[in-house]
Amino acid sequence: MQDQEILLNDTTDTQDEKLDEITLLQDFGLEKDEAQIYFALVKLGSVKASEISTFTKINRVRTYKILENLKNSGFVTSTLSSPIKFSANDPETSLKSIILKQKQKITDLEKNISKFLKILSQQKLYESQIELPKLTIISNRKNIYEQMIKLIEDTKDELYMAISSSDIIRLYYTAVPEIIEKITKQNITIKLMTDYELSIKHEYVKRLGINYFKIVTLPSSGRLLCNKSQVLMSNNTSPYSNKNIDKESAMITNSSDIVSNMNSFCDFLWETGKEINIKNKNNKKEKKLQKQFTVLVVDDDEDSVNILSDYLEVKGISNIKKCTDGKNALKICKKIHPNVIFLDIMIPDFDGFYVLDQIRKIDSKLKVIIVTADTTLDTKKRLEKANPTDVIYKPYDIKKITRHLKL
Repeated sequence: MQDQEILLNDTTDTQDEKLDEITLLQDFGLEKDEAQIYFALVKLGSVKASEISTFTKINRVRTYKILENLKNSGFVTSTLSSPIKFSANDPETSLKSIILKQKQKITDLEKNISKFLKILSQQKLYESQIELPKLTIISNRKNIYEQMIKLIEDTKDELYMAISSSDIIRLYYTAVPEIIEKITKQNITIKLMTDYELSIKHEYVKRLGINYFKIVTLPSSGRLLCNKSQVLMSNNTSPYSNKNIDKESAMITNSSDIVSNMNSFCDFLWETGKEINIKNKNNKKEKKLQKQFTVLVVDDDEDSVNILSDYLEVKGISNIKKCTDGKNALKICKKIHPNVIFLDIMIPDFDGFYVLDQIRKIDSKLKVIIVTADTTLDTKKRLEKANPTDVIYKPYDIKKITRHLKL
């Protein structure tokens, strides 16, 4: 995949910090309101609770409770004067203290493993209880991918993977390629089955470390992984957006009946699929499609940017620039003058309508394709007035995207 261009300017780091400070503090165990108040204290210095309440727009009673919590956890100090003033303790010291506590907690947990196993070994367990089949429902794409990785790692002989092309691209950004490389060295067979979209996009399968796969009619747009002991099945995936990942769910089971049936089903799919053997030499036809053609992809969802960029790359576009906000989109546009821009509407700094208007002033003939999930009447009317080259609604068909490329 084409490396993303990084614009070296003074605002990049500042912008990232502005966007992420609350999330970063939440990673250290603070609630959202607590993170807001602590960050406000870092900025304001020594102030009264009422001033913090006004600054953060959090009611005064709630503010007092949060300040007490922050004092108890070592983030905040108060004076003995009247009125009482609060100030943030040194951020580096406070955060490092949290890390040390977490490390100690992990050390204690590791020690407790052996203690628990020793206690467990002294208890009488019935075989029937141990061998009962299990079925677990998991949600959120991140959790599903973690279970997929574990299932791949646990495979002892043969693994079936029936997954969509969009999911194959996503897996490239996880630990899956590394795990596949590890198990293939142990002579474990991976039988990958995917849709027709990848029948000519071999490079994206090869990135997973797989040189042989089959094109089949997938039973769904979800995921199906199974070996001789476990099965993981998920519902439909969200192809082009990172915004609905919480709604994705999957079932994982070691039920012998389900495992046996799914293996039989995958056997059938594999036998009826079209074989694809990836050759090491570059395909001359694909090489011929490479164009001196520049595309700019702009979307606030980084996941959407990466996936659309990957699709464009396998369609023959080698020069792809990316960004996630309107301000940098205009900077890149002025600097490189792309041939086509795929532009989302809801983006930070400047929205898509403003960016489109400014681009028209830079180059009135430049192709600007709006890609959006907003189908409201108001947006459609504004798009008619803005007059982009085309409007494509998410989840979009890749064929509608490629018709604007000179392939």
